[in-house]
Amino acid sequence: MMSEMQIKRGFVDVPEGQMFYREAGSGPPIVLIHQILRTSLDYKFVMPILAASHRVIAFDSLGCGDSDAPKRPYSIEEHGTAIGQAMEALYLGPVTIAGHHSGADIAMEVALQRPDLIERAVFSGLGYISDTSVLPELQAKASKLGDPETKLDGSHLLEIWEEGVRTNWGKPRFPEDRLDLMSDFFLEQIKTGPRRFEQYVAFFAYDATKKLPNVEVPILFIRSTDDIFMCNAVEDWLHDQPGAKLAEIEVEGGGELPKLYPKPWARAVLEFTSQ
Repeated sequence: MMSEMQIKRGFVDVPEGQMFYREAGSGPPIVLIHQILRTSLDYKFVMPILAASHRVIAFDSLGCGDSDAPKRPYSIEEHGTAIGQAMEALYLGPVTIAGHHSGADIAMEVALQRPDLIERAVFSGLGYISDTSVLPELQAKASKLGDPETKLDGSHLLEIWEEGVRTNWGKPRFPEDRLDLMSDFFLEQIKTGPRRFEQYVAFFAYDATKKLPNVEVPILFIRSTDDIFMCNAVEDWLHDQPGAKLAEIEVEGGGELPKLYPKPWARAVLEFTSQ
């Protein structure tokens, strides 16, 4: 458990404000990037495993958790820039950078913008939409989303809680007995504030198909066999990066892979870093 290891918490200054991070362990550095609308708690169970042999740093991205929100509209590029600036301020590099889902897109952006800081990259469930013609429609739909209207009795909060119970695709997000993870999700959504759905707009505006072929560091792709949206593009990933390695994890609930299955996820990362 995360509580069994001492986790350092801190803030680092970047041009957009302050970014929060968690840090543990010593050794070769690994930087972890969470999904949009989440926080560094995405890796609460992964950090102790990796920190047994590595220095591990997990950031809260701009506008998430305890990090300041940008003054400009959100973008994956802006997230990548801020992470790179935070890494430089903490004298991190070269590092292994790893991200899950939209966090993998941000990690990819860091690798593209700051190759001097990145030794290798782990893209877990990379947000890669093969049919880019649907991106404008998805972005338009995301633009119409908004937080529920605030009500005196707090009933609007139930709508946010229910987002943690079931995904937008009608599947359970977490097992019913994992109220701890549902609570984390709920607090992460609340902390992101009234601009949280802007992050969806930013994600659907990002065309990973144009970016992935340009990454020049060694890559590990992690794919869950039960991740209906993000992980069905393995052939495209390997077409764009034919020299990359692939780790497939056969589990249920792959959309929350680092939280629900931290041991196989961390094992894949550690095997990659040792090569």
